[in-house]
Amino acid sequence: MPPSQPGELFIVDNSDADWKVQQYLAQWCDLASALDIATGYFEIGALLALDGQWQSLDKVRILMGDEVSKRTKQAFDAALARLTQTLEASIEHEKETNDFLTGVAAVVAALKSGKIACRVYRERKFHAKAYITHARFAVMGATALVGSSNFTYPGLSENVELNVRLRVEVEELQAWYEHYWDEAQDVTPDILQTIERHVRQYSPFEVYAKALFGFFRGHEVTAGEWERTQSRVYPVLDTYQQEGYHALMQIAARYNGALLCDGVGLGKTFIGLMLIERLLFERKNVALFVPKAARKPVWESALERYLPGRVNARFGNNLVIYNHTDLLRGGDYKRRMEEVQREADVVIVDEAHHFRNQASKRYRRFFEMLEGKQLFLITATPVNNSLLDLQHMIELFSRRQPDY
Repeated sequence: MPPSQPGELFIVDNSDADWKVQQYLAQWCDLASALDIATGYFEIGALLALDGQWQSLDKVRILMGDEVSKRTKQAFDAALARLTQTLEASIEHEKETNDFLTGVAAVVAALKSGKIACRVYRERKFHAKAYITHARFAVMGATALVGSSNFTYPGLSENVELNVRLRVEVEELQAWYEHYWDEAQDVTPDILQTIERHVRQYSPFEVYAKALFGFFRGHEVTAGEWERTQSRVYPVLDTYQQEGYHALMQIAARYNGALLCDGVGLGKTFIGLMLIERLLFERKNVALFVPKAARKPVWESALERYLPGRVNARFGNNLVIYNHTDLLRGGDYKRRMEEVQREADVVIVDEAHHFRNQASKRYRRFFEMLEGKQLFLITATPVNNSLLDLQHMIELFSRRQPDY
């Protein structure tokens, strides 16, 4: 609090509701031409607390530090990033009670004009706190307040601090300040860039575009949106093929399986490609079983053209492709079929009429493997000998339940 008698120790500790560092600096702003500040930390709230007063000054210099020494450029850049993040957080905090950031525009203008300059001392840990006021009239001389208050709103008005006024030997303190100011790095542009974003005037269109961006950023793309905007195969399909694909998805959603039985030459392979692309979009593990003769010239060629890079030797939101005959092969293929049984979410079978004979060993192995999986069967000849051929294929996903 202020001394009662001349010559008494002058202490400002923020304990008096009517006499804080904020009031001390506010009064000096009317009398001083310049203010030199040394602080460990800087927040926008400190300048806003002095709004209407600091504008009377001709120059404000803010010399700040960081928690530890920052000798290398990489370390200093990291420290500067933390400094601007702290400043950013202080601006966001200010918005809670100051919606329009009253006073911030004046700070931006002063930073642009050079009226406010900011530097960071990077050689060693800098945690000094001092406020040197340069009086407009020589008869008053310079005065300093030295102590523990950082140039933050709490440091100026809320925290219990210990600050002592100096009226003699201020020239030595000023020389000390100039020494560290000269060795410090200018960060005024970085401070300006951080603050300026918050007071920029946005057009109604920019606000609208930002709102749309915020809405769609959290919007999960639906299958229909994906088909229209991102799918590589869907635009290639003819209308009847698109209808067939949608019908397959609807049937499989209800029955956990579906058959595509278009005749020869109607493009079942393309509908199969669309199924694969959709299932991969849904992050499903897909196993594709094809006749050996059709693998390379038909399926691998089409996959490389429309879905390059999606075929994989192992699962993981990818597609694995096997020959029909791999089901009963020995060696490493036994382990691979066990992996399909364990990892695959969906199985697609081309020329599925090869799996119509319940008595065959291949059918029995396949039936066992498909437990709990969604199944798509593609064939132009669902009935070869009798309707039992169709029934046996359906039973691969109906699991022989009579009431299915």
